[in-house]
Amino acid sequence: MTTQSKPKLSAKIATSEPASGAKVKITREQVARYLRTHSDFFMHHGELIETLAIPHETGEAVSLVERQVELLRNKNKELDHKLHQLITVAKENERVSRRLHALTLGLVSIKGFDESLTGICELLHSDFPGTKVLLRLFELLPDTSVKNCSEMERALQKSKLIQDLFSSRRRGVAFLTKRQIDNVFDNEKAKKPIRSAAAVALKKKHQLGVLFLGSTDANRFQSGMGTLFLGNLGEIVGAKLQQFVSADV
Repeated sequence: MTTQSKPKLSAKIATSEPASGAKVKITREQVARYLRTHSDFFMHHGELIETLAIPHETGEAVSLVERQVELLRNKNKELDHKLHQLITVAKENERVSRRLHALTLGLVSIKGFDESLTGICELLHSDFPGTKVLLRLFELLPDTSVKNCSEMERALQKSKLIQDLFSSRRRGVAFLTKRQIDNVFDNEKAKKPIRSAAAVALKKKHQLGVLFLGSTDANRFQSGMGTLFLGNLGEIVGAKLQQFVSADV
């Protein structure tokens, strides 16, 4: 009875050698490529896992299993953080939606122009406690005697702030500089000067005016905050004011 012996390791190596007998050098890239295409390699060679060590940033060596666990743990933390961010954004969007819905319902039943302006200011004061509300309207809308609502001055209407506000590059929201705040809110005469403010374009079929929201809190309105609510607010108020534009315009 004859027995078949295992091929010797040297014979295996010889098959991968060129005819000259020189050994073929295997590069790191080739090893990496092989492991990528054979992800189950360590399932069949589990004994190798315990012999592998990966240098840690601290200089200490950790096993492959420990390194995989660490990577998975860090990845889970990152996913948890992203999930938390998504939930926070979803809650904020829901809150914004409810506020805009309430504002829209409050404006629907109002009929007259002055009554609408008064209703807009009252609703905004309840939604932005402690915020100063100014409405500066273009001349195609009727005159009004409602407090803090008036026709926009020519100088302001021609300013870069207003021109940029109605440009197609923006969503109709801008955060005012200190100089712009002083000009719009007349801070020199105010007992409690406005420290931060936002301008919201009011438009539908026409350019109707600008809603200014000012706060004594320097951090209340600033460029880092989102503009979703303010942009939608401008569309709602603009749609209401559009009702009072003469059909001949």
